[in-house]
Amino acid sequence: MTIDLRLYLVTDPGTERLDDVVAAAVSGGATCVQVRDKHATTRALTDRARALRATLPAHVAVIVDDDVEAARAVDGVHVGTGDVPPSVARATLGPDAVIGWSINHLDQLGDDTQLAACDYVAVSPVWATVTKPDATEPFGLAGVRAVADLLARRLPLVAIGGIDLDRTADVVRAGADGVAVVSAICGAADPRSAAEHLRRVVDAALAETAAVR
Repeated sequence: MTIDLRLYLVTDPGTERLDDVVAAAVSGGATCVQVRDKHATTRALTDRARALRATLPAHVAVIVDDDVEAARAVDGVHVGTGDVPPSVARATLGPDAVIGWSINHLDQLGDDTQLAACDYVAVSPVWATVTKPDATEPFGLAGVRAVADLLARRLPLVAIGGIDLDRTADVVRAGADGVAVVSAICGAADPRSAAEHLRRVVDAALAETAAVR
């Protein structure tokens, strides 16, 4: 499937009534969902992701973080530099799976083998965030521009890390095709409204950047 990165929700396992929050976010405009729980077993992650896949619209990709075995139950997997390489995930899951890869260092963009195995890459983190305290040095907006320039539109680019409504337009203007958020939706009092506002800003910024290309 082709993944739509415009508003990419990464789940927070500490969220109460997570399934309801995800459903509200998708209703508000979230375009894909990554199920992330670093402490879950493969079985638990599989069950959680499969349950979301069964209830969300087919055009909304449901992928899991890190765990290639759990990804067999849904649409794909997102891997980082400490996980299996994208090429291994592709070989395991096949040509139709969605494979995403976190870019933590610019030299990763020189690895054509791994890039060829990906459907998208994620520049991570843009800013420091409490939801992933072990992340590498933040890229900032200048880093997002550098990744976008080096990537030269070979693959879609999503930005993650410390992104909220106020920062969303700047991230897209810097070259991202979408934003990935955790707290901006999972921590919102009204997840649907939060997603609607984020999606509106993303779409406006994408239209703005398309007009100047």
